[in-house]
Amino acid sequence: MMFNFLDTKQERAFAESIVAEYDRLRRSARLHDEKSEKLRQKLAKLTAQVEAYNREHKPNLYKKAKLLQALQDGLGQKGAAPEEIRAFLDVAMTKPLRGTT
Repeated sequence: MMFNFLDTKQERAFAESIVAEYDRLRRSARLHDEKSEKLRQKLAKLTAQVEAYNREHKPNLYKKAKLLQALQDGLGQKGAAPEEIRAFLDVAMTKPLRGTT
């Protein structure tokens, strides 16, 4: 029983997919010289995916922390600025955890 509580394989895989899509959207926006507002709209869809994952899978606090850390580390490795990472994770993870939208 305790192993399922600590198993974060699913959260890590989900985080990898979100990081890959986030990076793809950023590169695409740079390549096509898109305005920041258009990129923000695209990232809002990604945020919705994270919120849906949390609602559907209902990860425990440990798994949420691991998901948050995997997202933060992955985005940092892809070259996102700390402020950019903080802003994305605040919308995608932190606000839903606090119960505010």
